[in-house]
Formats: sequence, C-alpha cells, structure tokens
Amino acid sequence: MGKVVPLTDEEKMSIVSGLRSSVPATRLVTLRRLQDLASRKPETILYLDAYDKVTLNEILTLLNHIAEYDPDEILRREAVITMEAVKKALGFKFSEVIPTCTNCGNPIDVGWDYCVNCGAEIDKMELEDIKRCPNCNKYIFETWKFCAHCKYKLREEEEVITRCPRCKRPVDPEWLVCPYCGYRLKRVNK
Repeated sequence: MGKVVPLTDEEKMSIVSGLRSSVPATRLVTLRRLQDLASRKPETILYLDAYDKVTLNEILTLLNHIAEYDPDEILRREAVITMEAVKKALGFKFSEVIPTCTNCGNPIDVGWDYCVNCGAEIDKMELEDIKRCPNCNKYIFETWKFCAHCKYKLREEEEVITRCPRCKRPVDPEWLVCPYCGYRLKRVNK
C-alpha cells in the first residue's frame, strides 16, 4: 500500500458544490462519486476526518439534507446509501454526535470557542447529548482523553498494544492504515 493521497481543495470544493447543485443529475453523479470514494478509498474519508472536519461535517450535513428533503426519491435513496458508505469508512468515529451551531445551523467543533460561520460563542449554546468538562465546564467529546480547553485529564490513557507489522510503531486497533508508513492494517469489505 502506498502513501494516502488526500483530496485536493478543488476535489473537496467539487464534492460540496455538486451536493449543493440545483441540477438533480449533478447531485446524483456527486453522490455516486462519494459512494465510490468511501468504499474504494476509505482512508481518504478518514483523512478528512483527521485534518478537515469542517469539510467533512459540511458533506455530512448536505447528505443528510438531501436524504430528508430532496423532492427526488432516487436522490433521497442515493443520499442514504452514500451516508451509509461514509459511516462505514469512518467506522467507530461516526458514533460521535456532530453538533451544529444553535444560531446558524452550521456544523461546529466543540474544541472551538466560536462558530466559524456566524461568530456565536459555543460555550453559551445549549447542545444536547454533548458533555462538559468537569474542570472548566466547556463542551467536550466523550472520546477525548484531555480537555482541549483546559488540559484537564478526562480519562486514563488506553495502552495501545497493537503494532504495525511493517514499521513496528504503535497503532490504534481501529485504524485502517498506519499513519507512519502507509501499511494497510485492515481490509474494508465491499
């Protein structure tokens, strides 16, 4: 397995604009392209999750919107199929709730202090199903080991016992690809 090649900014913009398009055929082609990407190159979706959560959250929000509100039944069905493919690519990471700004409705990251779209203070929002740090009372995700705001230790570190067969570095058992050498740790069933 070679090096993971992330999506270029143009490719990301093409996916987002394709999902936003007013032309049903463009939305359909984009949905199928995203399905193919999620099933054939899941590491690309995981890379987005790690390095560009804003774009990933926007894609997920658009998929959800198409699945729920698009007037075309075929597009709604394809959006659901695409969402399932993206969920599968993300694996356990998708179990995290993706919070949205209570002011403008855009996806936010609870590690931020302000919404990047409207500037609303995240700390003052009432976000359901999102816990707060016992030390600083700011929002946190349950998967965090330390609070991103005050560095408070939220839970004990889990010892990583798995090592990459190629480079011998410690790897998380949930990873599909070793981030150090690119070795494929798991195969994704099609």
